[in-house]
Amino acid sequence: MKKKMVCTMLTAVMAMATIGAPVSASAADKEKTIGVVVWDMAQSFEASLAEIAEKEIEERGWKCVLMDPSGDWAKMYTDINDLVTQGVDGIIYTAIDTEGANDAVDLAHEAGIPIIDFDCLASKGGADASVRYDDYAGGQMAAEQCMEALDGKEDAQVIVYEEEPSIASSGRRVDGFTDWMKENYPNAEVIKNRSTDRTTDGCYAWATDMITAYPDADAFFLYWNECTMGTYHALQDAGKTDVYVIGYDATDEQKQVMIDGGEDCKLYASPGMSPVKMGVKCVEFMEQIFDGSYTRSGADDIYEMTPELLTIQNAKTFDINAMDDGTTEETEDAEKDTAEEIDTTEDGQE
Repeated sequence: MKKKMVCTMLTAVMAMATIGAPVSASAADKEKTIGVVVWDMAQSFEASLAEIAEKEIEERGWKCVLMDPSGDWAKMYTDINDLVTQGVDGIIYTAIDTEGANDAVDLAHEAGIPIIDFDCLASKGGADASVRYDDYAGGQMAAEQCMEALDGKEDAQVIVYEEEPSIASSGRRVDGFTDWMKENYPNAEVIKNRSTDRTTDGCYAWATDMITAYPDADAFFLYWNECTMGTYHALQDAGKTDVYVIGYDATDEQKQVMIDGGEDCKLYASPGMSPVKMGVKCVEFMEQIFDGSYTRSGADDIYEMTPELLTIQNAKTFDINAMDDGTTEETEDAEKDTAEEIDTTEDGQE
């Protein structure tokens, strides 16, 4: 009886020791699942960011679950709730509704799940990390480029797609534009207006209506790619080839239009954000949160990058995803593959 009792105690002690034993970092990493919720996969920036985030996540041995709410805040909240229910280890998302997103942050935190927001952030700054571009500065860049295109026309009439109250970045971009105009060209007329349909086709129809209402407009400022392209094509189709377009997002689509149009292109400039740099930084923050090397100090602790400016002058050489050392994500991957091939060759020669 005593022998059986000793064996039982020994087994229990060994079991406790096993439970308390540290799990290797690599083993823990392989088990992690990260949910990524973008705005709308139909938007080029969001699709590119989702692709690079998934790549970065999988390179760490983690699993990525992509969710596409198609620009619908109610669906985004449901998607985040589903990820919480699934028990993911972390969530990366952008806030379609800056106020409503606070509830999504609380939802994740109640389940003990770290959550990172990018581009459009929750208004209370409660996420575990936040990554964005300086949209106010981007708006100022756009205004400066607009007036450069118009040769400093003092009484210029500029139509601006009005900000959406629920979209934080739109307000900062429009404020940056209008504040710069007020300070530098107080006699210019800035007209703000918006439609309910934010698709490319919707913006095309909106721009067509604005051309009719304001036939003497000198320029348009649109703060995202789909509206930029919809407006540009509406102007071209209406024969308004003397009206300038200042866009946003600096996408490959806009770049190609500038290259094709040359120095006379009316899509004159576009501040933009790198989906590669933003996606990489979000996953880096998640890794740092997991290993304890980063803890957000407060709502003002935001990783903010400066927008990069695409213009008709630099379109041929512009690369928004170029790293600080001049390389791109694709270049780094190629160099890594080459290095691996060299190592394999050397191993074969030994």
